[in-house]
Amino acid sequence: MNLESLKFFYEVVKAGSITNVAKSAHISQSALSQQLNRLETELSEELLTRSNKGVTLTKAGEVVYKFAENIIRTYDEMLYEINASKNSEALIKIVACSSIADYAIPCTLVLANREYPNHKYELFSRSSADIASDVANNIFDIGFSYITDSIKSNNEIISIKTGANNIILVGKNVPSNPDTMTAEQLLDACVITFTGKNEIDDILRKNLRKLGYDNVNLNCHMEVEGIEGAKMMISRNYGIAFLPYIAVKEELYKKEFKEINVPGFDLNLDMLLMFKKTHSTHVEEFISWFLKNGSRSFC
Repeated sequence: MNLESLKFFYEVVKAGSITNVAKSAHISQSALSQQLNRLETELSEELLTRSNKGVTLTKAGEVVYKFAENIIRTYDEMLYEINASKNSEALIKIVACSSIADYAIPCTLVLANREYPNHKYELFSRSSADIASDVANNIFDIGFSYITDSIKSNNEIISIKTGANNIILVGKNVPSNPDTMTAEQLLDACVITFTGKNEIDDILRKNLRKLGYDNVNLNCHMEVEGIEGAKMMISRNYGIAFLPYIAVKEELYKKEFKEINVPGFDLNLDMLLMFKKTHSTHVEEFISWFLKNGSRSFC
């Protein structure tokens, strides 16, 4: 399969337009159309339906698009590792869900590098649901994720429980925010949530269902993309949010935020270390070091 044609196909589907992709790639529309036709000829399938309004996927196109991103990313990672192998540094690519990547793992990598100075680490952030497949597909060497219902078992990787992250309800440290809230009071409060599917909202709704509140709409019509956005809203007293303790421990220590107890809620998220059964020597060095030091190395 021609990878260039597949990349163009992927970009056209994302943009919904041949014209826009041709402009950004600095090629003519006819040249781009030839690339798309080449891919369709190779697969003996029509992948796109073209119209004045743009392009839409055929049934076969939906299948190709489903696999295209992983194929492209795996190919790019192969080229990257070929170049990296020319250097003396041992590159280890690590992926973790955002709260672990942003607030826990950076200190671990600094400490591990003191033990193995020839290691070079690259840290990426993705959702827990994607991490297992990314490690299995050799896009990353090591993954850290939470154990959630969206994590699917994978026979190609080894998963080891490696601690837990406590999710707590926090608000600005002002008298109007109580020390304790019932689930019913919580539903009347402005609880800031996150865009897209994520572990924190999942565990919040799981606890609400356990207490008999199913398919409820939270009162605060506000979603943010990440933890830092939620912390900014809290600092301005625009709402409260469920956040990982590791992400707010400094603000709690400085008494800028306060923890709000919710009786009956169990908000611990267990963490997994994931890696392929077959891996390089430098990955094995990191794994052995981490299993010895564990979550004590987290920030």
